[in-house]
Amino acid sequence: MKKALLLLLAVMLVGCSGEGTEKKKEADAKKEEVVKPAEEKKVVPVKYEEVDSESKAAVEKFVQKYNVRVDVFKQDSEESIVIDKILEPITSELNKEENNTFSQILLETDFKKYKGHYKVEAKYNNDKKIIGYGVSIEAMPENEVNEDADEWGEGLASAMSIAISLGLNTDQFINELEKAGDENKGTHTYTDSNTNQNVTFFIEDSDLGKFGINFDLKK
Repeated sequence: MKKALLLLLAVMLVGCSGEGTEKKKEADAKKEEVVKPAEEKKVVPVKYEEVDSESKAAVEKFVQKYNVRVDVFKQDSEESIVIDKILEPITSELNKEENNTFSQILLETDFKKYKGHYKVEAKYNNDKKIIGYGVSIEAMPENEVNEDADEWGEGLASAMSIAISLGLNTDQFINELEKAGDENKGTHTYTDSNTNQNVTFFIEDSDLGKFGINFDLKK
């Protein structure tokens, strides 16, 4: 996997280091819980109103924090990256998965500057309680990406926004992504030192510009 990808994430992290002002905006958010980026879905919609009330509050806080992070990336004077916010209030339905869980698309959008798109999902158990988040990215193939990996930047900015919103150790996040690339096993899971949550990278097709990251909330 491109070393430039890791450099790009590191640059994003530097842009987030002045956390003082935005931490006030992010003040009240909880740490949520995550599962796996979904592919094909069996569409059995469930109204968002049916979600467990505590989980609903957690997801709404997560969305607020994510959107604050979007503003931070946009306002960065050195490496500004413009990505879409998740629309509020949340109204999207939940879709039943084959493993007795539900997924909810919070955001699905095309890149603004380059060819590609990404999707952010919330994951729920059969009781409609939040268990995690996932992001899936489809961008340009690695052999068409420049040395700075700019063509992957918007999807990776979304992934980093999720990681920061959940309170993950972002240095560890970047290091573990590097390990995943070095191992070249297709998937790599680690436990975050800040939250004790599991994070899984799906990078089997990263040479084709396809990535997935699953953020499992602590049970």
